[in-house]
Amino acid sequence: MDQPAPQLRRDSFAPLLASVALILIPVGVLALAAYRYESRLLAIGALAQVVGSVLFVRSRYAWRPPTSSLVICLYIIALGWVWFATHESADWFARLTRGLLLLIAVGLLVMHDMTRTGLEPRRRARVLCSRLLSRTRWPRSCEEYAFLPEVWGLRDAVREDPTLAFGLFDDPRPEVHLAALTALQERSYWRWDEAAVVLGMAKKTAHPEVRAAAVRAVATADNIDVSLGIIEYLKDPTWEVRAAACESLLAGGPRRWAVARGGVRAVLADPTFLADGPLPGAAGKLSAIAVCDLTAWAIEPPPLSERTARTLLDHFETVLLEKTDPALASELGRQVTDQETPPLLRVELANLLRKLNLLPPDLLDRMTDPDQPSPIRLIAVEAMLDLDATDPAALDVLRGLGRQPNRETALAIARILQQYCQIDFGLPTSGLTPKLAAEVAQRVNRWASGKGSGALSQGHDRGSNDGRSPFEMMEVIDDEDALGGIAAPTLPASVPGINAQLKPRAG
Repeated sequence: MDQPAPQLRRDSFAPLLASVALILIPVGVLALAAYRYESRLLAIGALAQVVGSVLFVRSRYAWRPPTSSLVICLYIIALGWVWFATHESADWFARLTRGLLLLIAVGLLVMHDMTRTGLEPRRRARVLCSRLLSRTRWPRSCEEYAFLPEVWGLRDAVREDPTLAFGLFDDPRPEVHLAALTALQERSYWRWDEAAVVLGMAKKTAHPEVRAAAVRAVATADNIDVSLGIIEYLKDPTWEVRAAACESLLAGGPRRWAVARGGVRAVLADPTFLADGPLPGAAGKLSAIAVCDLTAWAIEPPPLSERTARTLLDHFETVLLEKTDPALASELGRQVTDQETPPLLRVELANLLRKLNLLPPDLLDRMTDPDQPSPIRLIAVEAMLDLDATDPAALDVLRGLGRQPNRETALAIARILQQYCQIDFGLPTSGLTPKLAAEVAQRVNRWASGKGSGALSQGHDRGSNDGRSPFEMMEVIDDEDALGGIAAPTLPASVPGINAQLKPRAG
């Protein structure tokens, strides 16, 4: 198998080394001539060439228009210094020096015109395409195709004219197609007819790798018809192709989202693609209009609400970690306590902010208000007890929630008290049965109602002062929803205390 990394490094530095060599050749020739003839005039000319070379030494492609015309001037100037200093000399070195400078200047002028007219890129593209067609060993993964020396050179050759690589599409081998499409992925501008050829290639092939590469190649095409063509691959049978289509659509920004939003919504709402999870490539790249649409979709029935919420969470987490939007944390905190935010999204945003330690004291105080849903208040209480296990405000909130006749809330309270306050409610780590869940809910209700003994601030609960067992059977009513409009069966697993293995009671 070919080793791509050394090839990439060599091809990356080759243009820079060639530029430096072209610029320094006149300086070296003048310096040698000044040393041979001990000429002060040539020495001054060499210093002048050094000053002129400094202006071009930073150019990576010195022989290309328009920079190459200035480099040719350096050779003409050097030829003039040598001519005035040695035109009366019959020495072979003087003739060789003048001829060498003149020959290189003429050669650069020819290459300048060939590059300017497009003949040189076409010649180079034909050579590279011939090498690809004769290649018999190919990389094992699609990512390694970008490191092939032929693909690396072809990428630069087709930057202005992509049709130079279209001839590779006539070859029946998918490896050749993948190499050509990989070389086309760096283009910043596409005409409609050029992008149509690439999308047509994706429709004709049966290989998902080629379809994915074709969709990524036209990601920068700013055309409505191209966007509509990419939308068709959002429901491709292969996940890699669907991911490539989604990434290409998101790369177009708000303008492409306005065209693609209907197709994206249809895919998110399709149960067939529920296992895909959040939108691939959406983390940190969603535009403002895309965030607004996804937020509105989070109130829709599953699976649309679930996938949109996960997409938004991945996007917000990436932005918060990269710190590209300093005001995002405060905006998400406002959405957590806003009644207009979809309930499921409020809970997930609260968990995200707690995970990243972005819950300030004022937000925690607002999250514990009685008008907030129980999951929001539980998340805030857990964050407060994580800082201080004897926080009286957090314990008061738990007592208020514990008096509500809701089993899921009671289980969440039991878990929090066991974890942070070391109060044993008999809640197991796994294998929770409906009968045991009812018993734990009764114990929490008795503790919250003050029927159990022991001061909670001391972290103990050891019996009952009224002579009765704290584990007496007590009717628990689950009909009243204390979760702020979130049905218990649809709660995300991240809500504190919710056990996914808990079976619903009959009746």
